[in-house]
Amino acid sequence: MLVERVWSVKTQPEEADKSHTRYFISSLDTDQGPHAAKAIRGHWMVENANHYRRDTCQWREDDHRHRRINIAQNLALTRNALLAIIPFDADRNLRSLLDEYHRNPRAAIQLLLHARPV
Repeated sequence: MLVERVWSVKTQPEEADKSHTRYFISSLDTDQGPHAAKAIRGHWMVENANHYRRDTCQWREDDHRHRRINIAQNLALTRNALLAIIPFDADRNLRSLLDEYHRNPRAAIQLLLHARPV
């Protein structure tokens, strides 16, 4: 099964659309297109939900290229730990929470000392 994805970068509307093609192997019949599309979206659901938090904020994880593997692993470990203890809710996004902790270092230290993973 062949799936072509086309997208544009919202912050760079003047750039041309980007695209890529992915290939999937499935036991579904070719006439079960909607079921196949649902299965493919479900396959990427966890990655997309977690990646959004990592890349749409101030960290811009995809923009960093580290030559030493330990640096990349340590940064990923630190980000994962912070994502596990920062208290998210429907009204606050990661950028606003990080801005709040930046303005109030005491609250950030309290979070690190007393938070439990959610």
